Amino acid sequence: MFGISGRGYDMSTSVFSPDGRIFAAEYAKKAVEQGATSIGILCKDGVVLLAEKKLMPLQEPDSVEKISKIDSHIAVATSGLMADARYLIREARTHTQSYWLSYDEPITAEALADFICEVKAARLSIALELPDYSQLPPGRPFGVAMIISSVDFDDSPQLIVTDPVGTSWGYMATVIGRGSSRAGAYLEEHYKPSVTVSKGVELALAALRETGNTELTPENVEIAKIPVKTKEFERLTHDEIKALLESGTE
Repeated sequence: MFGISGRGYDMSTSVFSPDGRIFAAEYAKKAVEQGATSIGILCKDGVVLLAEKKLMPLQEPDSVEKISKIDSHIAVATSGLMADARYLIREARTHTQSYWLSYDEPITAEALADFICEVKAARLSIALELPDYSQLPPGRPFGVAMIISSVDFDDSPQLIVTDPVGTSWGYMATVIGRGSSRAGAYLEEHYKPSVTVSKGVELALAALRETGNTELTPENVEIAKIPVKTKEFERLTHDEIKALLESGTE
């Protein structure tokens, strides 16, 4: 009757298959697995984010952004469908400003992760009829995972991952995207909680090289950090990334 792998059970986000699976959610996770690699590393003096960019021929590199600033002390790296990522980033920025107005303090990584997870989970629930969503029911899940990094008001670095179905976990080091297997294995072997931000950048680059997906250049790599000392999001420049890549190949 059905000529698709889900045997018809993937035609709605509210229907379980006989073996207890929600195929639409699994398809969203598959979109993340096929996305470009993003890496987050928790350091003793801050947080590091690194992302690989997939560029088409003649595409302007600066038009592709995989690491986004949400507030001065908090940022996200994404993997998956970029249109979904842009929507969630816009919602995150709006919620962050609302949090400032409500509580007169900067939002924490955990509070932002909870909000993002609520938005993602709503796509799998009856709440799809809310006017906030651009897609009519039965809307699909967001096909994007996010690494949320921050230095919170108590000077503690944080690293949290949210998946497409609205769950989150805290990590010391993490990888999302197509290189998660090889890069993740490298981090498991080489990561130490005592790593500094400067060494964390080098560790993230080494882990990305392990994926072997593409030759790394300043055009297809983004790197950012949030040091505890300043609590300010800092994006590495083209020249800084070039110097790091050249030093790593010597």
